[in-house]
Amino acid sequence: MESKKFRDSQLWRMFTLFLAEFLGTGVLLFGGCMAGLDGFGNVTTNVSRGITFGMVVMMAFIIFSPTSGAIINPVVSLAAYIYGTLSFPLMLLYVVAQFAGALCGYGLLRAVTPGQYYRQALDHGDGHCVTAPHESLSSGEALAVEILLTGILVWTNCGVWDPRNKRNSDSVPIKFAFLIGGLSIAGGPITGASMNPARTLAPAIWNHSYEGLWLYFAGPTVGAVLMATIYRYIFWQDCKDAAQIAAPADSQCSCHRTLPKLESSASKTVP
Repeated sequence: MESKKFRDSQLWRMFTLFLAEFLGTGVLLFGGCMAGLDGFGNVTTNVSRGITFGMVVMMAFIIFSPTSGAIINPVVSLAAYIYGTLSFPLMLLYVVAQFAGALCGYGLLRAVTPGQYYRQALDHGDGHCVTAPHESLSSGEALAVEILLTGILVWTNCGVWDPRNKRNSDSVPIKFAFLIGGLSIAGGPITGASMNPARTLAPAIWNHSYEGLWLYFAGPTVGAVLMATIYRYIFWQDCKDAAQIAAPADSQCSCHRTLPKLESSASKTVP
């Protein structure tokens, strides 16, 4: 009885949310950055890395979405707060879990693979899985690319969270796999297509490579804030209007914007 009571408590709920985001982001860095490890007789390409990151996001979404929504990205957590899906305390919990998970996930990858490959990556570039803008770019151009790539990612998330789109959510993991893969392939040669400060910070810390690091915090953050605000205050419609436009006559439109499978007790409702 006591065990069931504890598992039903808010403390346990917060722990499971933290753990899901921690593990989900860890999986992202472990699996995604493994795809960029040149060695073992294999030479990776921008396309192979982009596809693998997309597949890893799909796996993380399938595993952890029922628990936390599988956001696995601090700026998407911020966008979810602006959009109205996450409360401020829950957003902070997610962000801490995501940065910690990224550091541990990348650290685990380094622990199970030969160190020589990481030294070689530093000798011939900025380091393994480290995002850095192409040398031909100015800081402003690199910043703009990260803003736009992250904006597309955030708008897609807002569309998924929109209750008007609920009936189209059956294949969301596959859609996100294609989305992340496409954005990564397109932006990879330019800036590394980070779109995620946690994904950038972890390899930077482990490789002691910090060139242009500020771009990967500023760009995705600006993109997330801008696009989430636009979606909330321009694209969003009142519940009754959304029902008239997007829902069948016999369906109901929920006024709650929640992450997929995220319980309402852990979310913030729309004003």
